[in-house]
Amino acid sequence: MAYILNEKISGLEPYETIQGDFRIRLDANESFIEIPESTKNEMLEGIAELSLNRYPDPRARRVCSLFASYYNVDPDCVSAFNGSDELLFLISTCFLMKGEKAVFLAPDFSMYRFYSELGEARTAIMQKNSDASFTAEDVISFVNAERARLLIFSNPCNPTGVGIERQEVIKIIEGCPDCLVAVDEAYMEFWDQSVIDLVCNYDNLMVLKTCSKAFRMAGIRCGFCVANKTLTDALLAVKSPYNVNSMTQTAAAAILSHPGELDAAIAHIKSSAASLKQELSDMAAQFPDKLSVRDTCANFSVIEMPGDSAKRMYEALKKEGILVRCFGSFLRVTAGSDEENAEFIRAFENNLF
Repeated sequence: MAYILNEKISGLEPYETIQGDFRIRLDANESFIEIPESTKNEMLEGIAELSLNRYPDPRARRVCSLFASYYNVDPDCVSAFNGSDELLFLISTCFLMKGEKAVFLAPDFSMYRFYSELGEARTAIMQKNSDASFTAEDVISFVNAERARLLIFSNPCNPTGVGIERQEVIKIIEGCPDCLVAVDEAYMEFWDQSVIDLVCNYDNLMVLKTCSKAFRMAGIRCGFCVANKTLTDALLAVKSPYNVNSMTQTAAAAILSHPGELDAAIAHIKSSAASLKQELSDMAAQFPDKLSVRDTCANFSVIEMPGDSAKRMYEALKKEGILVRCFGSFLRVTAGSDEENAEFIRAFENNLF
């Protein structure tokens, strides 16, 4: 008898990203700002000095310390991972016992549910309102009714860009005392409602951070978790011994060693996002029957279009070498450079009619 894959993976397909020679990519919420050459040189010099025949620091202590310094948190409460995806996988598969339930919100980042179901957890989905909003009371009632042991949500949300204020997040943490609350703050550098400073105040709070958005490190694959000492020690116990390689640690440390550069990049991205949203909002005011623009707290704009207009616009832009994301009747457009934004607006307006 031939070996047969089990049911949970036999029908899975690899996560595919769109590949191709696109002159403008506004689809993945990456930063449009390159790392300065001087910092790149520091990275290369550091990598050149590595003993690559030796394993990396299993705790990634230097890069965790630099990250902790930037956010003014205790380094002992910080752990590093091979991108946020490794962290999400560990939380979803290791912090639930067989038969326990995880709760997710919809719409939200699809990988939360994927990893939990891969770990054979039971899952429940709370649908957000039609405008992608939700209240703390809604979440608390749902989580407690489901007797969930894990809740993961992004704030601000990917893909909607909608954020929930700090006090509402605190209500959720306090209102679900038997549930681990993992708040994914991948886009919080573009807003001001973080709960990262509260991790030591609660025994059920984790804050997830990525370096792929505001910190311009999408190609490096480095993510962090900030949590109290008990949760951090548990994460360190379940992760692979040498999960963050030496080159990633060295490159990330070089970038995090320049907080002024990080602040300047974030300010630039926020300015670009605001300009892009204003251009689109002006267009929506002029052509309200063709598009509307939703408020977002992230580095992207969300455009709603009637019927199949979003899909047709997506294809038209793609033909012009401009890539955005399409979700049903919505387009999600990452803020780019001034030139990229201007080119996108020109192409979008030309294809609107």
